[in-house]
Amino acid sequence: MEFHLFSKIRFEIPEPVTLIECYCYQSDFYSKYDVIENRTIEDVNKIGARLKHSTILECKKALEDAGKLALFQYNLDGFLGLKEKSREELIKELNNNIIKNLLKIKGISFSTSTKILHTIYPEIIPMIDNPLQQKYKEFINPTWDKTQGVQILIDFYNNLLIESNRKNLDIISDHCKRINLTGLRKIRIFDIIWWSYLKAERLKESRGINWNSIF
Repeated sequence: MEFHLFSKIRFEIPEPVTLIECYCYQSDFYSKYDVIENRTIEDVNKIGARLKHSTILECKKALEDAGKLALFQYNLDGFLGLKEKSREELIKELNNNIIKNLLKIKGISFSTSTKILHTIYPEIIPMIDNPLQQKYKEFINPTWDKTQGVQILIDFYNNLLIESNRKNLDIISDHCKRINLTGLRKIRIFDIIWWSYLKAERLKESRGINWNSIF
């Protein structure tokens, strides 16, 4: 299957369903994080955030009004079906009212803020981890930093509007439901796919690994 990352990066995964199954079978994150229903902010540590109790309490305060945001009234397909201007306005509201407040907390990076939001709102919020940020700076916006959260989120969601991405994620998502891989929303499936691609790319470059399953 063909996938795109930030429009300019094209890669193929011959057996993405197998990749997802292997990830879930081998990864403690799946068994300890993805399967949890109705996750709370405390569960973010199960995806590697390592937040102290005092930091979590500060984050809770910053998230008190998060449920009122219009973005969280949509599932992914509904959000992607909005007009471009409407999507951008909802992302700006998220950034200005929630992400900026989280970033004021000591120890909270942009990556951590998206992990927190994905933990609580897995249907709609992606995790923008450090490797993805680095790739974005390399290929899309060399001057990007955490103060430009709106733009990287806009460009990330635009990934999911690309026909091959949407079609393939639908296929993989349907398969996951059939084999009862609970907890894997489309956003999380895409997270596993791009993370695996970037890791394979780094390993090929640093160790000369002939990793034929991901190009």
